[in-house]
Amino acid sequence: MSHRLQQVSALIQKDVANIIRRELELPAGVIVGVTKVVVGPDLKFARILVSIMPETEAEPVLKFLNKNRLTVQQALAGQLTMKFSPKISFSLDQTEMRAQYLESLLDKIQKPETEV
Repeated sequence: MSHRLQQVSALIQKDVANIIRRELELPAGVIVGVTKVVVGPDLKFARILVSIMPETEAEPVLKFLNKNRLTVQQALAGQLTMKFSPKISFSLDQTEMRAQYLESLLDKIQKPETEV
């Protein structure tokens, strides 16, 4: 990824996190973190990866974020000084769940089998 794309991704990540915190009313007890932003090479599209706690609320909150993406996109356009404001979409970041799964597999492998 080029340096410019990395800078734009970091800027969008910071701004979207602030917009979600300030302008969207999330259910009580739900925490949304913006973990990564993947920007297209032409800067017209951005996929925002989020982690949602608790995990039981992940699907409804993700639907809520995608339903309100235009609100976030408009607020983001007001903060960015770019020719085009990227069209955004939200996706659930699966990294932590994959890591937990891999750790459980490693634990199964590392457990010494009891000899009879």
